[in-house]
Amino acid sequence: SSNMCYKLCLLILAVVGLPDILSSANCENTGKYNNTSSWCESPFQLLNKGCYFLSDDQMDFDGAAANCKSLTHGHIYEVILAMLENDKDDDQALLNAVTELDKIFWVGGKTDDGISWTWPNGQDIYLKAPFWDVHEPNEVGNNCTAAQRNTHNDTLTTVIRSYIYDHNCNDSINFICQKIKCPADFIKIGNYCYLQSWNYGLPELSWQDARDYCLSLDVHEGFYGDLAVLGLEGQHDYQLMNYIMVNNVNHPWIGASLSNECSYQWIDGRELPLESSYWIYDQPLCGDFNSIALYHANYSRTSLASNIDYQSKPFICQMFKNTKKANLP
Repeated sequence: SSNMCYKLCLLILAVVGLPDILSSANCENTGKYNNTSSWCESPFQLLNKGCYFLSDDQMDFDGAAANCKSLTHGHIYEVILAMLENDKDDDQALLNAVTELDKIFWVGGKTDDGISWTWPNGQDIYLKAPFWDVHEPNEVGNNCTAAQRNTHNDTLTTVIRSYIYDHNCNDSINFICQKIKCPADFIKIGNYCYLQSWNYGLPELSWQDARDYCLSLDVHEGFYGDLAVLGLEGQHDYQLMNYIMVNNVNHPWIGASLSNECSYQWIDGRELPLESSYWIYDQPLCGDFNSIALYHANYSRTSLASNIDYQSKPFICQMFKNTKKANLP
């Protein structure tokens, strides 16, 4: 149970005495994995809770945006030109870094009409937000945003802070990339992002309806949602399977189904061998049992089991890169 996992985690901390284990393990009694110690690796750096790369290279706005996007690797993180309005403490930590470096950096705000400004994810920029400098944005034709240190003097004091400004998109300046973690409602397990239907009160669905729902999800640009699979490079299968068991969720649909008389395959076209140790001892049943769910019942492990596809069950969605898009229905 999650309570047992919680107690075990506390015991390990007490016996081993490693305070930094808290950076890689969540000992709250939630039953969820929460590893944030390694997601922000060099050349990125954690500023408060945000993950940023302040580049020494200089290029125009579009080149900077493309450069950030090219840093997207793996199946979890999207990399974009940095946004503000994420978390006020993250925003302040980022602006403090700009102040310290005393350079001009592209951030991801842009306007097409000189009136409405948006971040790379399509979110509107609040023009009254405190991170704008006084009277900004104010220059016609400066359709991109940059962060820069400024000195404000008055009769009592001198204040050195960084703000954002409108800026000519064609100028070559430094830029800041930001890692965006799993989309809203997804959680990180191992090296992938997953959405569990039962965590959000979603109805139980047939296998095909569950897949259609996953495919409809709005995830990061360059990625798509689908039913979860196992056995991908860098995937932590047992972490996902253990998550199902710890949270006592039985029979959630995943992305595998019958391909012919008694052969199964994953939605990305990989074979699911009948001799795989992932199957429960008396499975698969073939025939009408044409879609796959994760099954744990009273056993101490989670296994694969074949089921009838029109049965309504919970389900697990996973975020994938478009480069290996699955065989869509």
